[in-house]
Amino acid sequence: MKKRTIAGVVLALGLVSGGAVWGVQTNKIQAEVPGLAAKLTMDEAKAIAEKETGSVVEGIDLDRTITGPVYEVDLDGYDVDIDGSTGDILKNEREDDDDDSPDTTSVPVTQEEAISEALKKVKGEVTEIELDDGHYEIEIRHGKTESDVLVNGTTGEVIVETTDLDD
Repeated sequence: MKKRTIAGVVLALGLVSGGAVWGVQTNKIQAEVPGLAAKLTMDEAKAIAEKETGSVVEGIDLDRTITGPVYEVDLDGYDVDIDGSTGDILKNEREDDDDDSPDTTSVPVTQEEAISEALKKVKGEVTEIELDDGHYEIEIRHGKTESDVLVNGTTGEVIVETTDLDD
């Protein structure tokens, strides 16, 4: 009976240790993969999308995919994906239904002003911005922390909610 208990404990410790080593190695491999950081800034991606479509950016999101960084840009009437390393347009689709599109002209605070105000409160990299119901929803990442910052589109008032990123 003692031998089975000892064997069970040894097996459990081996599985736990192996899982921990695998997790550390996986994070190390992901950290060393070249091309996961965007070479293009959010402003550069925005300019590319606006030039391509002739439309106004309503929201932008930086996603890190297995093939590299991709900016997903929502414009008035278009969805555009831009390679964050090269600036190449990966997708340019016309939206048929504009009923749920936010109105960027209905607020006096611009996207740039909202980003500037958000970055005064929270340090990091802006990975997403969207205008929704008169408020800018801005996602900022710094290290392992993700902050969701709301900026009032009329007054410029900032509200910060911070949560940790999941590993």
